[in-house]
Amino acid sequence: MPALATRIFPKATVDAIADFETFLSVSLFCFGGLLISVSIIVADKYMPGEWF
Repeated sequence: MPALATRIFPKATVDAIADFETFLSVSLFCFGGLLISVSIIVADKYMPGEWF
């Protein structure tokens, strides 16, 4: 991942790339949680029974 970030931002500092990677990993984690939550809400409409 650092090699890709270096190609995209050739003049960025090491600290900026590290911050970008941290931001990217946190945002992907949050997106995954949101996707799972929405999937459960949608599946609840079509699958009978109590989930919680």
